[in-house]
Amino acid sequence: MRAFIVSMLCFALLVLSGCAVNNRIPKGDVYPEMYLEMPKTVMVLPAVNHSTAADAPNLYSSTIAQPLANSGFYVLSTEITQKFLRNEGLSTGDQMLSIPPQKFSKIFGADAVLYVTIDRWDTNYYVIGGNVKVGISYKLKSTKTGAEIWSYANELVMDTSGDSNNGGGLLGALIATAIKTSTQDYVPIARNVNYIALNNIPYGGYHNLHGKDSKQMIVPPANSTVAQP
Repeated sequence: MRAFIVSMLCFALLVLSGCAVNNRIPKGDVYPEMYLEMPKTVMVLPAVNHSTAADAPNLYSSTIAQPLANSGFYVLSTEITQKFLRNEGLSTGDQMLSIPPQKFSKIFGADAVLYVTIDRWDTNYYVIGGNVKVGISYKLKSTKTGAEIWSYANELVMDTSGDSNNGGGLLGALIATAIKTSTQDYVPIARNVNYIALNNIPYGGYHNLHGKDSKQMIVPPANSTVAQP
């Protein structure tokens, strides 16, 4: 009987492993337009803020340029481009949604434009714990065609619960949770969200794997449409 149970567990693990492997798809099949467009220069627009934190777009804006550059893209200075846009009366991400992406090629010389939406930038409390959530959605659009060529959405949760076994009991845990949650820095969490998302993007023109990573296996985002052969 014991041997039978062990055999069934091994079989279940093999099935689960197979499912994980089968969920992985070549990067070129998930984002074929990226390999047609081959964008090199990216402009990041001010983030659309769907969270309740008014300062989230400003805090987030400092986190995205470096990981994009690490992925092989030349990133136009967000400080300079956003100052230009503000002078034109455009200061929020919502205002950018009505502007055709092609405009950003004519004015700034960008090959692609990154639209960012902050879905979650929240603190949450429950009975004996708490957490901080940061959720970001990304859309990269071509400035030649205006079409979406890459997208991703991700959310990370940082547990900020106190430890009731640390000598203070339940009250101590509640106080520790309140302190940890209120002092949690969102920026490192946002950087990790960016890192996970950009791990899926085809490398840009200034990376040594540019144009060579189409066979790299990735787990596609849930809402992606895989190109049919």
